[in-house]
Amino acid sequence: MPSKVRPKKEGRAAPGAAVEHLLSIIKAGLATAPFTGGIASLMTDYIPSRKQKRLEEFAEHLATDLERLQDRIDADTILTDEFAFLFEQSFRGAAENYQAEKLEAFRGILINAAVGSNLASDEQEYFLSLVSTLSLLHIRILSFMAAPHRYLEARGIPGERIRGEFSQFFPVAIPGVQMEVIKSAFDDLYRAGLINTDKTIFAIMTSSQGLNLLGDRVSELGKRFISFCTVPT
Repeated sequence: MPSKVRPKKEGRAAPGAAVEHLLSIIKAGLATAPFTGGIASLMTDYIPSRKQKRLEEFAEHLATDLERLQDRIDADTILTDEFAFLFEQSFRGAAENYQAEKLEAFRGILINAAVGSNLASDEQEYFLSLVSTLSLLHIRILSFMAAPHRYLEARGIPGERIRGEFSQFFPVAIPGVQMEVIKSAFDDLYRAGLINTDKTIFAIMTSSQGLNLLGDRVSELGKRFISFCTVPT
């Protein structure tokens, strides 16, 4: 029996055509402003090509990790709906975020899920959503507090520069960000349960100084979150 050909619905453009039409309208509007002509070309040239390159690099790194850890991969886990969801959302996150720290976190989530994490699927999805919603500043503060020496070494910041109170050394560890912004992000992490100290620590005078002040301020939840988002060695 010959297959039926469905008639085209009138007045409804294909998704790709609709996107092109929308871009044309936006570009036409930008073209009227003398200082935004570059933005129009950015929309169709730089942004799509950068996103594609970022996804290709993300996939290459992921493939390298999976090959390196193939003996630990849980084949049954790979076939579950839970892993498929993490896979899809992590690639979407990689497409939408350019920051190296976030890309590393999405990769860590996929690898740890693939090798068989001991976290419940609900907790894995929660941590995935945290990576998506936390800003780069949140992630840097948490990384610094969890592993200060590794954080400083990766950024070429001499450890001896971290001295004094919180308000003195945080601008060194997180340069270029105003202290009030740092304290606000710090308090966000506290309210999310990832650290066990609120922003009042910035105003407290203590006998400890520098890195000794950091102590064990990352909560157990924060440690599980970091572990799940870190590519295993």
